[in-house]
Amino acid sequence: EVPEYGHGQRGVFALADIKKGTPTWKWTDLVKTYHHDLLPAMIDKIEQANSREAVRIFLRQGFVLPNKLDIFNHNPFDAGRFTNHSPDPNMGGEGTIKDVKAGEQLTMDYSFHGNPDWYQELCAKYD
Repeated sequence: EVPEYGHGQRGVFALADIKKGTPTWKWTDLVKTYHHDLLPAMIDKIEQANSREAVRIFLRQGFVLPNKLDIFNHNPFDAGRFTNHSPDPNMGGEGTIKDVKAGEQLTMDYSFHGNPDWYQELCAKYD
């Protein structure tokens, strides 16, 4: 479930208890991949057609994998884009890393993602 909480905030919450080790997300063709060299032109189009906030959303719904540092992965269509960061996460890349109770927010530690200079600079520009 992906309810809104607070002002414009969303998160993914368990509808039932989830056992440790349960897969919670699967890579599908809903995730679009782009070489980072393509992003400036894409972002210009998004900003011109929409707004600076649309660019922020575009960047927030994306991630870089540690083994593919030149690729921006954009995930605008499934609930995975609403998975929030936590320093004490209950999910990892393969699924839950501990038991999750119904109603608990599913979270990840984003530090396992890649964080190349080009990505940091782009995020800082639109922060």
